Amino acid sequence: MLQLRNFFFIGLILTVSSSLLGQNSPITEVQLMYTKSNLFGVNLNSFNSWGAFYRLGWHKTGTKHNHWEIDINRIKHPKEVRRQGYTEAQSQYSYGRMNMVFFMRNSFGQTIAITERPYKNAIGLNFVYNVGITAAFLKPVYLEIFYPYENSPSYGYLVSERYEKEKHSDIFRIHGNAPFTRGINETKIELGAFGRAGFQVEFGQYTDEIRCLEAGVTFDGFANGIPIVAVANNEFDKLFWGFYVSYNFGSRK
Repeated sequence: MLQLRNFFFIGLILTVSSSLLGQNSPITEVQLMYTKSNLFGVNLNSFNSWGAFYRLGWHKTGTKHNHWEIDINRIKHPKEVRRQGYTEAQSQYSYGRMNMVFFMRNSFGQTIAITERPYKNAIGLNFVYNVGITAAFLKPVYLEIFYPYENSPSYGYLVSERYEKEKHSDIFRIHGNAPFTRGINETKIELGAFGRAGFQVEFGQYTDEIRCLEAGVTFDGFANGIPIVAVANNEFDKLFWGFYVSYNFGSRK
């Protein structure tokens, strides 16, 4: 009985070992030297919003490759809180918001392999950094404001007006946001500097397919303040530090 039990455990160990070796067998096929990569990503950022990017890479060495990247992120202020309007058929709006802001970043950088993927289904770790410029697009916010008729104060009409802190202090007359297209032709652009640093966990079975999770920090700086919401003394933020987490996918060739 003891011998049978020993044979059983020996057979179990051999079976598990062969299974693990099969899953993590070295990539012994001829490996291609890839020269370019195309990567797309979607992210969540610490500005309570989201973004997306495209990254075009070309290899510099076996473990380093340069890349050009363009991304766009919606940027919200911590005080940018949505609330309901106070009129009939009310809609939501963010009280005090002056502009809807998007950051478009154009940058160059590198992806540096910290650990490679010598096995199928293995995981690799990369360091990523970018430097470049940011174009902040500021689309002014328009609100639907209720105005009563002179001869019948209980009834009235709505007028689309650009938000002004002093003029629109009576929240009981705010119906909600005007259509998004209102004010697009008044959009302004502020230019600034951009930097990114993060780590990338790459996984997948095939080396020409890229699947990875990326997390890191971003920095955007401007010479002039970016007016997102109305603040005291018009002291708007010039520096924007943030965190992001993204899922990236693409291919090498």
